[in-house]
Amino acid sequence: MWLKHSAIACLALLMSAALSSSALATTDLKPKKSEITAFLKADVNKDQVLTRKEFKTFVRAMAEFGQSTAKKIRFFGAYGFAFNIVDKNKDGIVTPMEMRSADDDFRTSK
Repeated sequence: MWLKHSAIACLALLMSAALSSSALATTDLKPKKSEITAFLKADVNKDQVLTRKEFKTFVRAMAEFGQSTAKKIRFFGAYGFAFNIVDKNKDGIVTPMEMRSADDDFRTSK
């Protein structure tokens, strides 16, 4: 159960980074530089959503920055598990709205 919550928390960071670099940006999101850097590194085609492969790159980059949830996902190799939590419509990409929803679900389950 803790891994599920950890994965969702990591994805919340992803959403913040995605929204900060897109037209959907809002003033109340304040992503860290590491989050933005990791997202931009992962989103190789610059479409502002992440595929499974891009998501794995994002998590690895965040783990390198020392983000604890990303480090857990990397340690357990739970990239697919974490991705499946966020990809609610199962279309194979993670959108900022899906990431926000996963983050909201995580926050209300605490």
